[in-house]
Amino acid sequence: MYKDLPPLPWLRAFDASARLGTFTLAAEELGLTPSAVSYQVRGLEAQLGHKLFLRERKTLVLTRLGQAYLPVVSTAFADLDATTASLFGQAAEEELTLRCLSSLNVLWLLPRIGRYRAAHPGARLRLLSATWGEPAEGEKIDLDIRYGDGDWHDGESLPLMHNTVIPVCAPDHLGDGTPEALAQAPLIELVGVVDTWPHFFAQHAPDLPPPETAYRVDQSLIALELAAHGQGVTLVAEVFAKPYLADGRLVRASPLSLPARQGHYIVLPDSQNSHRREVRRLVAWLQAEAREGS
Repeated sequence: MYKDLPPLPWLRAFDASARLGTFTLAAEELGLTPSAVSYQVRGLEAQLGHKLFLRERKTLVLTRLGQAYLPVVSTAFADLDATTASLFGQAAEEELTLRCLSSLNVLWLLPRIGRYRAAHPGARLRLLSATWGEPAEGEKIDLDIRYGDGDWHDGESLPLMHNTVIPVCAPDHLGDGTPEALAQAPLIELVGVVDTWPHFFAQHAPDLPPPETAYRVDQSLIALELAAHGQGVTLVAEVFAKPYLADGRLVRASPLSLPARQGHYIVLPDSQNSHRREVRRLVAWLQAEAREGS
């Protein structure tokens, strides 16, 4: 295979000499002596059976065949250089694709991500959003934050955080916080999770008939916005409610809560190299932020 391909050092010597016009300048670029570059070019010409340069005083002039050969050689080196950089170079090492559930993205990750960039200014992140915790289809994902029980089979699952689930509402909708009072309020239900209003009432008021919900939504962010607009009481993970509680848009509707049976996990897909330094660095940062809870 490639039995007619000349040695790559000879091709590099030819390419540099043709671009720079002298063996001396080519030698400086390649870290060789001018005589070594000249020797390699002569070896290439001998193998090809044709002159590539006309030596005119201190200047090299390409022959007709040399002019035809140079674009092919230069393009081959440029393609090899670009591909090597994209696959193994610093830019590729630093770019990570992080897929995150939409609510977690907006309410938890984005307010913190500036701290990661401040600590690692050269890092490049591609952030994607998802609604559910299913595996990504057709996307190159380096880190995938999902909600569930951690039982996925397409990668390594690492715990990120489990949160208490709390009821929240707008300040002017606050009742006395009892299950009976909550049952009389418009309830906002988050679908796709296991810690729901029926579980809340089953735990705290098992004799109370489960009330109907007024809204059913698929994202915590939507549930929180509905509650903030006075549309009822919602049951969400405390980590999502914190920004709303902090600025007074929402208040705890009851001191009662539910321990979460599911949580957020970082999934490192098998299809990617999860041992890259920057992948593990981002994993460690995410877990540290989750532990701090600030």
